[in-house]
Amino acid sequence: MYYIERNPITDATFLAGSVAEPATGETVWATNTAYALGVEVIRPTLHRVFKAAVAITADPGNKPPEEEPTKWKDMRATKRHLPFGPAIRADRKRVYQSLALTSTTEDLHLNLAMRYVNALALFGLRGALWRVQVYTKPVALGGVLAKEFSGRIRSSATGYWQYGFGQRFERDRVLVTGLPIFPNAEVRISVEGSGDQVRALSQCEVGKLRFIPGDWGGVLAGLRRTPRVISESKQDADGSTAVLIYGNTYDMRGTVVLKGQQEDAALTQLRGLLLKGVAFKPTLAPGFEQSLAFGLLKSADTERASLGRSEVQIDIEGLPT
Repeated sequence: MYYIERNPITDATFLAGSVAEPATGETVWATNTAYALGVEVIRPTLHRVFKAAVAITADPGNKPPEEEPTKWKDMRATKRHLPFGPAIRADRKRVYQSLALTSTTEDLHLNLAMRYVNALALFGLRGALWRVQVYTKPVALGGVLAKEFSGRIRSSATGYWQYGFGQRFERDRVLVTGLPIFPNAEVRISVEGSGDQVRALSQCEVGKLRFIPGDWGGVLAGLRRTPRVISESKQDADGSTAVLIYGNTYDMRGTVVLKGQQEDAALTQLRGLLLKGVAFKPTLAPGFEQSLAFGLLKSADTERASLGRSEVQIDIEGLPT
């Protein structure tokens, strides 16, 4: 079982050319300013969007939105930070939301300063093409392109009929491995399209590719992946049913086999992964490209099956992407 140990994402991570903060359509909150009910503002220091729950009059004594929870509702991360959940709300709660960074007017660009990374995972892709470029150091400091990866998000049509009516395979997630490693690299991530085509990216994990755990460990046959929708239903008094759909995900369960002598190392890794959103991949073998899940490791029942063999029952609850 492989996973990405994500590098920390801070404001300094974003280099020139990234989605701005504030981005197009975002407004920074200002004191002594009137805001109508429903107006949204951002707090760049928190990287959060707040929505006015009441009409707010101009007053030099107005407090920031995070200090006025009865007047402002904490909604989501700013566009720049949206693909890097979980978000930490003003009340300090950790929140995972299925909210994608989207655009119908321009390509999406995230240019990241990254130290010693060799893999990344992208989820919720929409558009024509994804592209990842690794530079030896930030371009502003003279970095040169070391390697480029790219791929289609939607398979090409083989003819006019398929273009208009055929079912074309869409790759909404991708794991990119083998990134060249540098102590101060610039990693450029792009989601590209044409015209008013929707470009989208809901989750981005960039860091170090790890595996559980040992020399010949792997996932046994019987791996189960369960696509499901995250929703909430409510029966109204008039007999109608309101259904709120928050996104979709994969759950994943399987058995990892490893040498008994690697069990201690595996248990240490597994404890560190519990209840933390992580990108998981059961194997790097061909045929498992879409078995890439972003989720919480809920449990990892570990059994010494024999003197030299241990088995780990992996149970991953998918998070919305």
